[in-house]
Amino acid sequence: EVVTRHAMIQGFGEEEIEELSVFSLYIGVDFSKIAASAIIMSTIGAITDVAISITSPMREIYNHNPLIRRKELFTSGFSIVKDILGTNTNTLFFAFFGGYMALLLWFKDLSYSVGEIINSKVFSAEMISIFCAGIGIALIIPITSWINAYYLIKKREKSHES
Repeated sequence: EVVTRHAMIQGFGEEEIEELSVFSLYIGVDFSKIAASAIIMSTIGAITDVAISITSPMREIYNHNPLIRRKELFTSGFSIVKDILGTNTNTLFFAFFGGYMALLLWFKDLSYSVGEIINSKVFSAEMISIFCAGIGIALIIPITSWINAYYLIKKREKSHES
């Protein structure tokens, strides 16, 4: 919510007001919380996608080499990340572009300048969402690799004890 208030992206942008002008907006909803929720949900989606993309191959590496050491498994997790990071960046970009293609065409038809587009509330909100998802991805990579390596090796150690 702090981000949405400081970025002033709560509520609706000019582009959305025209479509919503026939509706009453006095429904007792805090639109800054809705904006924050949208950012959180998109970030969680990106984080989940990356986490699964890391854990599945790490488990396969472990299954094919059950005597692998934790550090080697962790390093393998980072090797996997190098391959998937580019595709996840493309996914974020194309998700934005695909979701807002009509709006971008509208900006073009109305001859918005680059400055007007960048300063629009709708564009700023989406950029903040992409930025937060990118930060989430960058943070989840080492965390997922470490937790998964720790879990798989710990599981092996427990099975050898019993």
